[in-house]
Amino acid sequence: MGFWLFSLMSFALSLGIILGGSSPAQAQIFNAQSAVLPNGMEVVFIPNHRAPIAAHMVWVKAGAVDETPGKTGLAHFLEHLLFKGTETTDPGEFSRIVKSFGAEHNAFTSRDYTAYFEVVPLEHLDEVMRLGADRLQNLAPPAVEIASEKKVVLEERRQRVDNNALGRFQEHMNAAFYLTHPYAHPIIGWEAEIEALSWENAKDYYDQWYAPNNMILVVSGDLSFEEVMQKAAKYYGGLEKKELFPRSVPILPVPVGDVSIYRADDKIH
Repeated sequence: MGFWLFSLMSFALSLGIILGGSSPAQAQIFNAQSAVLPNGMEVVFIPNHRAPIAAHMVWVKAGAVDETPGKTGLAHFLEHLLFKGTETTDPGEFSRIVKSFGAEHNAFTSRDYTAYFEVVPLEHLDEVMRLGADRLQNLAPPAVEIASEKKVVLEERRQRVDNNALGRFQEHMNAAFYLTHPYAHPIIGWEAEIEALSWENAKDYYDQWYAPNNMILVVSGDLSFEEVMQKAAKYYGGLEKKELFPRSVPILPVPVGDVSIYRADDKIH
């Protein structure tokens, strides 16, 4: 991992400060600069002039904790669907184009946020931003892709949890510790609830939380802050600001008594 990418990922950890609403003073070590577009999208720039490369990330301030009860795995399912086509691009076209640049790209879902990132040669940053903005407002995966991706998610759960002794233990430990709090639910979702997820569920979540005023754009690379802001305004400035619902997160119940979970398995070392 190059230093420039290490810097970006390290700064990504400090974004928890921003997402939590506290002072981002710790980000000063990266010489980060920030501003807000008129539509409410936060823009953070981290200069790195070691190579003609740019890292581009979009953080959505919504994750598994924001799912409707009974629809666990929805945030993660939607993350997968963002690679499956828009009103103007075919399923998988985003990935094919980005890979043709010799670039890295991926996404991840956490309890509190969802993030999408690409690492590209600098000359292709504009195209990545154009494609990124498109899928943040024009998502339209075909029915066959939605059904197929649900199978992918279920298989991912089998690999990471069902066939993983440590994964199963962690899942039940969280359920016992967090009780009625949303953190009790696995980010990937319970199997039966994943199977029941629909495009309508995903679209409702997308429409509610995928708004520019609920996102942070992070760019690191061999650019200036002025260049980044110009590109951000050009490609993301047209996203429509939305009225956001307050995040309703239950308070963790006060534990009463002791809870003990024990599992012995020869696969756990």
